[in-house]
Amino acid sequence: MGVGVIINQIMVLFLLMGLGFGLAKSKLLDKPTTDKLIWLLCYVVMPCLVFNAFQIPYSAELWHNFMLVGGLSCAIHILFIVLSKLLLNTRRLKRQGIAEQMQFTAVYSNCGFMGLPLVVALVGSNGAFYGSVYIAVNGIFVWTHGLLTHSGRLERRALVKVLFNPNTLAAIIGCLFFVLSIQLPSALHDAVGHVAKMNTALAMILVGAAMAPVKIGKIWFSGAAWLSVLMRNLLFPAVVLAGLLALHISGDMLLVVLALSACPVAGMSVIVAQLTGKSTDFPVKSLTLSTIVSLVSLPMMLTLADTWSRAN
Repeated sequence: MGVGVIINQIMVLFLLMGLGFGLAKSKLLDKPTTDKLIWLLCYVVMPCLVFNAFQIPYSAELWHNFMLVGGLSCAIHILFIVLSKLLLNTRRLKRQGIAEQMQFTAVYSNCGFMGLPLVVALVGSNGAFYGSVYIAVNGIFVWTHGLLTHSGRLERRALVKVLFNPNTLAAIIGCLFFVLSIQLPSALHDAVGHVAKMNTALAMILVGAAMAPVKIGKIWFSGAAWLSVLMRNLLFPAVVLAGLLALHISGDMLLVVLALSACPVAGMSVIVAQLTGKSTDFPVKSLTLSTIVSLVSLPMMLTLADTWSRAN
């Protein structure tokens, strides 16, 4: 895949985000409407996309790649957790009360809302297939390690949310259909496919709308937010890229795993802060700044990966 294609696909996503930002700023897309659209995206559209990704003929190679992506996803999250503990656990950050939030923003990327549309745009059905594995692993870590980092305790309800999350269920059921070579009836398959196609535009519009309330001018002067961006957008993805190349991972799998791990700060950083009664000031600043910077950092990382992959 050429550099121009990568940059073009990312620009499309940011234009959709700009549309959402403009609609929210002009009050045409208010909070109650946004909340309902987020519910539609998370509980209907994304599960359809995840399930539909598994509606392909079974092959031993695809199953091997599926398991490989699962292993890589677990390893990446564990590596990020260790690095965040080593680099973002200083006394100064603890005194400011943001050490745990910075660790969360460094570890967890916006792989669902922003990452899945990106990899689907880049590599098509393989992006959804591999991406669904990464997102399922990410969800498990968010509701276990992520919640534990913020609250100091692990609640049974959090584990239930992981197991019964529609996207996790869609991945499990889709995987069973894939392994057993079960295909949906034509009409139902087409209907699920049409809903799945809504994901990219709807997700990006909602990400843009979420940024509208933030006073963009103030975030440029937050040293803590910039440190978070350095970790999430540059340092951690660079470590992943080096590791994937060392393991001789290439092609679609390289682009998908790198793209999802290099996405900006996760929107879950704000949601988890709200759930645990913590201030959302830092997560919102970090999320907004990281998303803006990703306009440059994401094409850079993906271009490096694509150039190296084609050269070797």
